[in-house]
Amino acid sequence: MKRYTVLLLRPDYVADGFGEDTYLAHVQARTPRAAVKLAQQEVVRLDDLEDVKAADYYPLITTKGWRDDITPAAYR
Repeated sequence: MKRYTVLLLRPDYVADGFGEDTYLAHVQARTPRAAVKLAQQEVVRLDDLEDVKAADYYPLITTKGWRDDITPAAYR
């Protein structure tokens, strides 16, 4: 198992601000594709909304290793 960081874009019907509402996940998986699926499943559980499909959370970037968002708060 390898560590991955996955940044997902929330679908417009879930997002507070379209194009700005993302979810950063740290997961362990065998492949990048599996990492994306795990991250999508994780955010669906956390958002806890009815009729939300995991595949609607669009992967923006997947990296090897666990990376933290260090963007200054003023830009978030």
